[in-house]
Amino acid sequence: MSSIKSRNPGAAVQFDYLFTMDNPGNEYRYGELLDMATEQIVHLDESGFGTLWQGEHHFGGEGFEINPNPIMAGAYVAGITKNLRIGTGAVTPPFWHPIRLAEDLALLDQMSKGRLDIGVARGIQQREFMNFNPEADRRTDEDRNWRYFLEQLEVVKKAWTMEGFSHSGEFFTFPNGNVQDGATWYPRNPLWRAEDGEYVGMSIIPKPYQKPYPAMWNLLDKTPGFIRSAQERMNVITWLRSREGLREVMTAYEETLAETLGHDVPRGTGTSLMRMVYVAETDEQAEREARQLIEDLFNYVGGVRPRDIFANPGEKLTDEEQTGSWWKFLFPREHLFIGSPETVREQIAHLNGEYGVDRLVLWSWIPGLTQEQVMRSNRLFVDEVMPHFPGAAIPSIKPEMPEGFGPLTGD
Repeated sequence: MSSIKSRNPGAAVQFDYLFTMDNPGNEYRYGELLDMATEQIVHLDESGFGTLWQGEHHFGGEGFEINPNPIMAGAYVAGITKNLRIGTGAVTPPFWHPIRLAEDLALLDQMSKGRLDIGVARGIQQREFMNFNPEADRRTDEDRNWRYFLEQLEVVKKAWTMEGFSHSGEFFTFPNGNVQDGATWYPRNPLWRAEDGEYVGMSIIPKPYQKPYPAMWNLLDKTPGFIRSAQERMNVITWLRSREGLREVMTAYEETLAETLGHDVPRGTGTSLMRMVYVAETDEQAEREARQLIEDLFNYVGGVRPRDIFANPGEKLTDEEQTGSWWKFLFPREHLFIGSPETVREQIAHLNGEYGVDRLVLWSWIPGLTQEQVMRSNRLFVDEVMPHFPGAAIPSIKPEMPEGFGPLTGD
């Protein structure tokens, strides 16, 4: 039976960065947020960060999570950077038509010359599901949501790897309907036009720059989802799991991944962790500037996700823990990397040595921080934290040509 190989403490760590374009109280115009984001992005690009992840959320009138299109935003990032990889962290397939999603992602990969990392998620907010795709609402039918999501990804991968694309599944059929190929002026290509003229295959252009397609990341938090992602050979990103919760999901993922791949895998393979990261000169200053903002943010987050998901597995929370201070609740469970450079270095070293996590996503633009505070924190991180973790992380799981999808010849 395949197993997990242990890793030596102190291995290299890759640092990524997350944008959600939060604007509590709608203090700034959206154009001002873009200017703030641009200053941060240019600094990240010059400072050795790996991937810039941008999420997808809609209808955020409260001022939280207001980046509706990470693919279009990624095209902007590609134009102002040279080194950063561009990540959709995450695009939500149930809110997209799968062929349009395949086209747009492939176009972004082409425009960025292969700098795209694709993060996907199944969606969580009911107000988004009910206004985009109520049939896929996970709260109505979790298993159906998974089937819908995985079939969409199957369609996307086929669109990227088949010259004459076709698909027949539970939710989607392409080409759709009995359609006659209208390009009668063009010599018949049997890949998409049958002898009787029926349109039997589709030409999806462009194909991705990266072959067969970019690395795929699934953003999720529950243990069954980690097992399923390993079976699908997808990388994973998580952020809600606590100290022991992280150990639980990583163990389940890595054991399943080793079985799926048929060989041993190093600890930490294919996994990335997101944390709130804020660095100040002292622990006291960091807490003074960030504590109330953490309380406000997680009061919002807690309206969508129960507090139990942030606890250790099997932990029975007291009434005070269920309703009390988020700061006091999150810090001992290792959710917050907030403090002096020394404190944050120790937290990252522990994360790396204890769990083998070698890829950390910083959520440093904590809603409510000023631009000056964010930039000061980022510079302290680059100058006094990053040098202690030199080098590059181990590779993510690379996609393989799906059996029966080829051949791959076009762009």
